[in-house]
Amino acid sequence: MLPPYREGMRIAVVGDLQRTAPILEFFREENDRERASVVSEITKERPDLLLFAGDNVFGGGCEAQWRSFDSLTIALRKAGIVAASAFGNHEYWLTRVSADEHLFARFPLNARRHWFSLAMGPLRIVVLDSNKRRLGAKWSEQLAWYARELDVFDRDATVRGVLLVVHHPPYTNSSVTGDEIHVQRAIVPRFESAEKTLAMLNGHVHSYERFLRKGKMYVVSGGGGGPRARLHTGSRRRHLDDCYDGPALRAFNFVLYTVTNKGVTAEVRGLAKGASTWATLDQFVLTFVSVSP
Repeated sequence: MLPPYREGMRIAVVGDLQRTAPILEFFREENDRERASVVSEITKERPDLLLFAGDNVFGGGCEAQWRSFDSLTIALRKAGIVAASAFGNHEYWLTRVSADEHLFARFPLNARRHWFSLAMGPLRIVVLDSNKRRLGAKWSEQLAWYARELDVFDRDATVRGVLLVVHHPPYTNSSVTGDEIHVQRAIVPRFESAEKTLAMLNGHVHSYERFLRKGKMYVVSGGGGGPRARLHTGSRRRHLDDCYDGPALRAFNFVLYTVTNKGVTAEVRGLAKGASTWATLDQFVLTFVSVSP
């Protein structure tokens, strides 16, 4: 369970902790040292809630890979850090049934659900499963729940803001993957039209990007240790409005969100390849919606 709300509670969000596959990805960088540093730094920060944005392992149906994940994250559990996770595409690799069992066993806060919401004082956190093909008929069920949930939050005067966690980003300049059109079509419109949604938090792209569109923030933070994705630059960019002016190959990262009475402040923590010192990559503020008495 989440601890009782107090102002200043912090949420850490990290995406894509999966290891580089030794055979299938032999041509990509191996970041075991940096993955361990990501987990160590989050443990030191002692967030009140840790949200994994998906792709915790390379093959979600593989028992050995989940055991490796357990070893990697043992310090988080010893510190008593409460955690939940979205489903990434890698969680579904190999077999669906065992993938579900592996993830749910490690994240009881999910309550065996692929989509759910959490409350932290005036803030609500909505977690969706963006794997449309894998969900099949449940995709429509999820979208109906999502729309109802946002309606409830918009009508509730005690709710001041909503964060949405979705593994696949609707917008990215990644040279490895493209924009996720199914997220653009099915999830973005309701996110844009809801009064209290503040930001969509994504992983999948092993980098860091931030876009501000129609008053809503889109934060792509998949820098947990998977092989980094180079972003298109110059005239090859799909989107010119990345609010973070960084290089094509960006640092490993996670984001710390602090809940205040006015909104949510965000600090993006970054680690360069081969480095041992963490630094602040980016900062931004998400302001709560004003609610009439």
